[in-house]
Amino acid sequence: MEKFIKWYKLAGLYFLKFFKKYYLIIAMALVTIVALIARYAVVMFPTGDSVGFMVGTDSGTWMNQIEAVGFRNFYAIESDYSPIFLFFLAILTFLPKGNVVSYGTGGEFYSNRMIYVKTLYYLAAIGLAFGVFLLVKEITKSKNKGAVGYIIALLLPSLFVNSSIYGNADVIYVGLLIYAFYFAIKGDSIWTFAFFGFAFANKAQAIFILPFLVYLLFKRKLKLWTIVIAPLAYIVTFIPAFVCGASLAEPFTYLTKQFGGQTALTYGAATIWKFLEFDKASDVLVDGAPWIALFGIGCVLALVLYRNFKLEEKTDMFKVGITLSMITIFLLPRMHERYFLLIDVLLIIYVILDKKKFYLLLLMQISSAIVYFHYISYNDGTAAYGWHRYLINILGEDSVTIASLINLFIIGAMIHDLFKLDHKPLKEEVEELDKEITQLEQAEVAQEKDLEK
Repeated sequence: MEKFIKWYKLAGLYFLKFFKKYYLIIAMALVTIVALIARYAVVMFPTGDSVGFMVGTDSGTWMNQIEAVGFRNFYAIESDYSPIFLFFLAILTFLPKGNVVSYGTGGEFYSNRMIYVKTLYYLAAIGLAFGVFLLVKEITKSKNKGAVGYIIALLLPSLFVNSSIYGNADVIYVGLLIYAFYFAIKGDSIWTFAFFGFAFANKAQAIFILPFLVYLLFKRKLKLWTIVIAPLAYIVTFIPAFVCGASLAEPFTYLTKQFGGQTALTYGAATIWKFLEFDKASDVLVDGAPWIALFGIGCVLALVLYRNFKLEEKTDMFKVGITLSMITIFLLPRMHERYFLLIDVLLIIYVILDKKKFYLLLLMQISSAIVYFHYISYNDGTAAYGWHRYLINILGEDSVTIASLINLFIIGAMIHDLFKLDHKPLKEEVEELDKEITQLEQAEVAQEKDLEK
């Protein structure tokens, strides 16, 4: 009995020692398991995006098109998604389709294919959450806070809905942008532009962080020559298509399809254009909206540059990044309801850096809930996806305007925080640069005189 008690106590001590050493990994692993269980619980939820484009039984869905044309022609199907994404879909077509699942008033999809595609998203969500861990750890130098970021990311409602219920691929490019943010904050120019290029290859919406990258180039936090890494990384993702016989131009055609058909001021997105979206919006406004947005983004970028923040702390750099990204998405027209997912995730880091701002993360989740609900709601149980009800149904489509007001408030709060950061008048920095240039010129002249002697 005494021997048993001794071994029992010894085992307890070893367990406590093990737990103390690996408690963060254990906590993150447990949350990962819980997050995956929750996701697979709704894996069969059908929506227009997942069924209508990818896993439905209709001959026009992407996986069926790939089957019809053959694996080697995956890049040539009628789709507005990137060749690298279609390449992964092509690989999945070799696996069993599974049973046909019927829903609503005649909709059908293949069960296994739904699982395959969403599993790809679930893995991307874990990768995204780990990116949040790295980013928080880099800024705060705390593994504990990084683990909190990882846990919140996996449990974030909007991320869960986007990839698990809605069945969208946004989690992939957003995850890649999180890594671009991480390397930018770290000061690694090459990997910053590499991940930006990978993200852009998945979705053109990677441009959401472009103003931030331009800002860092102006501030000499990133090296100018490394810009070439982005197009190189972009082209690398076309290698599977080239290997399978694509011409040099074919893999690029998806971009014209992404932008070509997008004519409305907003597609359910809670942006500034929701305030200007009328039943009969003039062609001038619709056609001019992108240019108005670019002008507005340029003005904001110029203002932030003129303010000349010192950026001595990585927290300050991050705050500039999230604010510029949020304003960019808010000002751009033709945005879909789910394009604020990047901000949903970045706000996790924002509130970890400043706990008093927790309400911003909560407000952003409310805003996302308002715009998502319309696309995943049921009407009377006979239809399986969208275009039926709004979260604030009494307001109908105007409920999205409420979400736009929430987003506008969040931008105001971010700008208020941003302009409290330490800054140096731009005039002083220009004078310092002039002095440095003068000193270099004087040194060069002195060196030439020495050589003459």
